Formats: sequence, C-alpha cells, structure tokens
Amino acid sequence: MPIPAHPPQSARAFAASREALFADLDAGRVGAGCVVALSDLADRYFGERLAEYGGRGGKGFSLVAVGGYGRRELCPFSDIDVLVVFSGEPPEWAGELARFLFFPLWDLGVELGHGVRGLDLCVELARSDHQVLASFLDARHLVGDARVFGTLCERLAVEVYPERRADFASWLDAANVRRGEVHGDAGALLEPQLKEGLGGLRDAHQIVWLSRLAALAGGGGALGAGVGPDLFRDSEFLLLVRSHLHRLTGRKTDKLPFDIQERIAARLGFADREGALGVEVFLAELLRRMSAVKNLRQALWPGLALALGAISDRPPEPVGDGIARGPGGLDFAPGLSDGQAFDRLFPLFGTAVRTESAISFSAIRRIGGLAEAHGGRLQSDGAALSSLVGILAADASGQTAEAVFESGVLAAMLPEFGRVAHLVKFDLYHVHPVGRHSLEVVRRLAEAGADPENRYHELFRGVLHPDRLILGALFHDIGKGLGGGHAEKGADIARQALERFGVDDATRDEVAFLVREHLSLADTAWRRDLADRDVIASCAARAGALDRLNMLMLLTYADARATGPSAWTDWKEGLVWELFRKAARMLGQGDLFDEHDAGRMLRARDKVRAGAVGIMSGAEIEACLDAMPPRYLIALSVPDILRHLSLVVRLRQEARDYARRMPRARLLCSGGPAVLSARPSPGGAGHEVTVAAGESPGLFAVLAGVLALHDLNILSADVFLWADGTSVYVFRVSDPPDALYAEELWTRVGGAVRYALLGKLSLEYRLARKRESILSCRPGRGTRSGGGPGAASVRVENEASALYTLIEVAARDRIGLLYDIAHAMAELRLEVHLAKADTMGDVVRDVFYVRGADGKKIEDPEQVREIRAALLHRLLC
Repeated sequence: MPIPAHPPQSARAFAASREALFADLDAGRVGAGCVVALSDLADRYFGERLAEYGGRGGKGFSLVAVGGYGRRELCPFSDIDVLVVFSGEPPEWAGELARFLFFPLWDLGVELGHGVRGLDLCVELARSDHQVLASFLDARHLVGDARVFGTLCERLAVEVYPERRADFASWLDAANVRRGEVHGDAGALLEPQLKEGLGGLRDAHQIVWLSRLAALAGGGGALGAGVGPDLFRDSEFLLLVRSHLHRLTGRKTDKLPFDIQERIAARLGFADREGALGVEVFLAELLRRMSAVKNLRQALWPGLALALGAISDRPPEPVGDGIARGPGGLDFAPGLSDGQAFDRLFPLFGTAVRTESAISFSAIRRIGGLAEAHGGRLQSDGAALSSLVGILAADASGQTAEAVFESGVLAAMLPEFGRVAHLVKFDLYHVHPVGRHSLEVVRRLAEAGADPENRYHELFRGVLHPDRLILGALFHDIGKGLGGGHAEKGADIARQALERFGVDDATRDEVAFLVREHLSLADTAWRRDLADRDVIASCAARAGALDRLNMLMLLTYADARATGPSAWTDWKEGLVWELFRKAARMLGQGDLFDEHDAGRMLRARDKVRAGAVGIMSGAEIEACLDAMPPRYLIALSVPDILRHLSLVVRLRQEARDYARRMPRARLLCSGGPAVLSARPSPGGAGHEVTVAAGESPGLFAVLAGVLALHDLNILSADVFLWADGTSVYVFRVSDPPDALYAEELWTRVGGAVRYALLGKLSLEYRLARKRESILSCRPGRGTRSGGGPGAASVRVENEASALYTLIEVAARDRIGLLYDIAHAMAELRLEVHLAKADTMGDVVRDVFYVRGADGKKIEDPEQVREIRAALLHRLLC
C-alpha cells in the first residue's frame, strides 16, 4: 500500500496494521476473524483521527458505520461506509471535519463511501429508500456523541420501521428474484457469486435484517436454537473465501473464477481426498454452505414475512386432494398424517408443474423427512419412477425439479444419483456440480418439448418414447467420480437401477445406449472429418435406428447447453447438425448421398465449369478441375469452390509479379506468395479465412502463427492440396477483437503472412513476446503432464480413417499453441489436411488428419513414437 508523503500518525498506524493483517491472512496465520480485525482497525483509525482533530471533535455528531463496515464484515477491498450524523442541520465546519477524517484514507487508496447528514434527512432517506433502510439496520456508532446515534435509532424504530417494514420485506423478496436471474443459484454453480448469488452473503444479511425488524414489531424474530450459530459459521466461511479472493485478485470482486479456486483451496488447507482434488473438496464444501444459507432464508421467510405484514395470514386454499396453497406456496393440506402425505408426494409435484406454482419450503422439509423414512419403498417403486419422469418431462421451468432435488426425493429414490448429486469435478468447463448439471439437461429437454419456437421442438415431439430420453438425461453422468470411462460405467449403473424398478428390457437397453453414447455425437462432429463417408457410416451404425439417433441428438444438445457457454457455440452446433443430418439420411435412405460419390463429383465439376466462365479461361478451368482432390469436390459447395478459383487467379498473378521482381534463388527459398480473403462465417459467429498459396513447407504453421499473433483463435482448418501444387487453406476463426476495423485487420494479417514467408517476420520471437506481455489475457507457455485437467497428451491413430493418420493433442491453451504443434509437424514433414480445435475452459483438444511426406498414412511404429515424443516435447517446453 503506498503511503502518502506526510500521512498523519493515525493513517500510518492504520496502514501498517492493515498490511500486517493482510500478511497474516496470506500466510494462514489468521482466518475468518480477519474481517472483524480489519473493521476494528478502521474503528481505531477513526477514534485516533478524531482525537487529532481537537477542538469541536466529538461534539454534536456521531460517526456511524453502515453496511458491511457496520456489520464488521470488512474484506480486504471492501468499501468502508461511514456517515457523519448531526443532531440538526450540518454546520459550516462539517465539510472540514469530513475532509479531515476521510482524506487520509483516500490517500492510502481505501475505497470509502461517506456522507454528512442531519438526523431529519437520515430518517427521510430511510423512509423513501429501501437500500438506505437496510444500511441503517446494520448501523453502528463509532466515535463522537453516542446520544445522537441513540436518537437516530429511536426515530427509525418509531417513525420508519413500523411504516416501511412490510414494503421492505416485499422489496427484498422481489430483489431475490432478480438476484436469481442475474447471478443464479450460487450453491449450484461452480463459479459462484459469493455475495449476490442465491445462497451468498446477501441471504445471511436478509435473515438478520428481517429478524431485527420482526423483533421490533413484537413478532419474535430471534433465530431458533442452532440456527444462529450455523448461519454465523457459514457466513464466516464465505467471508474468509471472499477475503482470499480479494487478496489474490487485488480488487473488490465477488465472483469466484476457476483460475483462483485452486489457490484459495490450498490457502484454506483443502487437500486431495478419496480420489477428489483438493479444489473439488473445497468447492463441495463452499456450495454446501451456500445451499444451507439459501435454504435457511427460504425456510424463515414465511414466518418473518407474516410477522412483518408482507404476507397475509389467510387459511390455505385447497387445490387438490390433500394439497393446498398457502402464503409460502403449495403444501400438504392441514391435518394429513405422514402416511397420507407420503401418498401425495408425486401428486404434489405434479400439481406444482401443472399450475406453475412453487412448493413451500415447509413442504420441502417435510418431504425430505418422508423420503428419508420411506426411501426403501421409493427405490423399487416403478409407478413412482414413471410419475417422476412424467413430472420432469413437463417441467420446462425446472422449478419443481429443483424441489424434488432439494427435498432429497431424487437421492432417496435413486441412491446412484445421490452419490453424484453434489459431486464437483474441476474441469474449467462445466458450470454446475454433476447433480445440478443433470437436472439442467432434463430441463433443457422439457423446454424444447414445451416451446414450439425451439429448434429442437419437432425433434422432441417426434421421439417415440420420451420417457427413455428423460431417463437417459437423468443418468447420463451417473458414472462420474468412479475413475475413467464414466459413460460406460454409467450405462451399467443405469441398467442395474432400472432393473430394480422392474423397467422393461427395451427401455433399459435404450437408456443404457444413451448414457454410453451421450458424448459420441459431439466428439465425432467436433473432432472428425465430416466429409469422410466412413465417419458418417460409423455414427449411423452406432445408433442403429433413426429414433435412437434423434434421441442422441436431443441429449447432445441439452447436455452441451447445460454444460456451459463454451460447450455449444453456433459453430459447434452447426457441426453436430451436419453429422446428424448425414447419419439420419444414411439410416433413412441407406446411403449418405442422393447419388454415389462419383456422381456427386461429376455434378459438382459441371457446375464449377459453368460458374467459372469469366473467372478464368476454359483451359485453365479444366486444369484446375483435374488438379482438385476428390475430397475437395465432396466437402465444399460450388459457390465456395468458385470463390477459391478467384483467389487462385489472384495467386497466379502475384506469382508472376514475384517472378519479375525477385531473383530466382530467393523465390525458391520463399516458396512463393500467398493470397488471403476473409468473410463472416455463413450462418454463425466467427469468420472464415481462406488462403491460396503455392507449395511452401511449413505454411500451415506460418498461417497458424500469424492468426494467433492477431488474437484470432482457430476453431478448425481444412487444407486441400491440389495436384498442381496449389494449396487452399480454409480456417474458421473467432471474430476479430475489434469488429469495426475488421478490414484493416485482414490487411495486416495478409501482410504478416507475406513477411513471415519472406523471412522478414520471426513468428517464434513475436509469439514469445506476446506470451510475456502483461496485456495478454490468455495463458503463456507451460503446461503440465500427468493426469488431471490440462494434462498434455498425444495420441496417434490409424483406425479412424482409411486415408489419413489422426493425431489427437490435448493441452492447456496458450498463445500460439497451434503454431507450436504445426511447427513440430512441419519439422516431421507431415502434411496436415484437416485440423479441428475444441477448447474446454483453458484446455484444448486438437485433432489433425495428416499424411507423411510420401502422401501415405504413417504406419511405421518407430515414426509414430517419434511423432508422439516430438509433439509432447513441444507442448511441454
């Protein structure tokens, strides 16, 4: 912390003590008490500073702490909120006093919220602004005239709280809805918002605020035995996590990002346990506590709201047999025995879905007790399972599914699900723990079924057995946490669980299929050549029937959407749809194309021949058609091929210009020119960059390096090598960082390619500098080998394609990673024909279709071992 040139003694003492406290926090010598200790340091500063003021110090005013400072919950970068409250209108010297108190803190870089007000204005603001009212509920006298603060408290209790408490409670209730929409349920997110997320510190604050108002209203408000200490311990843990978050990020922030979590877990002493990483143990503990805080707030809300007049004490309204609607939502009708209530579990859930009503928290708690007492009956009740599936399939909002989950019914009925319900897998990719993720997948399917505007609506409505699809979604990740191969293990678990319920063989088979194959469609689409007939045939054969393929497509969509934003981009969705349509056509018509491939290529040649008139001469057109590889004519549309021909014309003109300008020896060394064009990707986000060039060793690496240098993330690359030495590269890349200057960017990219090919630009040097820059937002060099997220691996496979060797690379993302890989492949004299990149958080999985220098697959075991070793070395250096 920078110290001003001449700070007062009070500020020097505060700064030194604050830095010492932060050092203790960083070293683990102080824990949750740091927030109270920091508040005490601020208290001491204001006391000492007021003593330094002298003269009128402490007369006629009270210095009041409000907000988090009032609660003594100061984290390292929290605002210190204080008010100077005068008994009457602030005198002329009030501004001088405020400057004297506050300026030294500003000079130290402390964020300070402050105000100078008279008592009347304080009361008026509290009456008109709920946020101000909340801050006064946390108010605490620091120094000055305590009688002024006492008068403020008395006036608020008499003039404001009785009049505004009901509206204040209703305002909080509405604010919670907005918090859920903006920040989500923190206990169900792997990057939770520690303060405003549902289950965050704001829930704890609300419990205290409403309890205080209820006590003042004579409606009790004291927290029950065990409730207060539990809430205090959970809040302490959240504040400790928030304090470390502030220290590690160097700023005030409340969202806990993936890249900080491992460091906080280590600081708090969380170690690997029972196969779980320390960070996973930490996250599970954090999310458990946040769920507990949210549940406590929901449980106490009806009683507190009733005491404050925010809801009326009307008798429950019957809405079905043994089901009633009360102030807190749907509940069992009064007077039902536990046995009678148990018989109405699923009718209650069904009524909630049908009427789009919430289930009261008191009902959820009672259901939890019933599920625990009668879990044995639920675990083999086929009718109950059928009811559950029907409820989930109709619950597009997910509100009732949440109640089923929170009540414990799901875990009681399916202990297999209970094992993973709160399982946390730290993969920088998923946004929910496993159980919540599975419910979100189910909800996405229900949403598709309910919304005619949803792209997947008709596909869902056409599924022959939607119950099997819902079960597949519910079970799809049930094998996680048992080591590798969770899909295969999950299929066996699902089959055994369904057998326990007496489910028929056909349903068990199809659910097991969906669980086992739930990753296959996306993996194939994102990592394989969709112009390869064998790839499509394998996908179709794996499904075996069109209805199965339809269900697999729906599950793929819902799973990816529920996983996180990077799992289902427009580009990824387009690839999956392409694979799905081709496989569906093969299953429905017995062939991939309407005609044989040869016929398709002949038709494409005829259309290109006709469309290229005016682009080049007839003889040139025929020469180009003869040079084009078969895959080029199958994989690309005729308009794309015509655009490429225009590029080839430009390329040949530039080659002639090069030949005139450059000595022959230098021309041979440079490999000739390359021309580039770019356009927004058809039908989705991102851009398509096409490069035409002559034969040039290492050109793929050059292009990858130049694109990385200009902050363009490569999603896929298709390389078409013509027989006449022409190369056509088609890159799908992220959108330019500044869309307003896209044309200027593509000009710079083209120039950089030319300079790199001429030896005027060192990509190795430029990328190294870029990685080292403090402005770089992506990781630099360095990735770890071994297991776990981000482990580097290389797999060489010769079975997946008849024409190419596949090289699969997984590693931590870094600037220029594809350049590094391509450079190593160029050194190994490998021809790259297709590349696909799939980024999951900060982990990249790239697949390359390659051939050796002889134009054949690489089948020599020694060469395969050399490729693996060379690429791993490049990844880890």
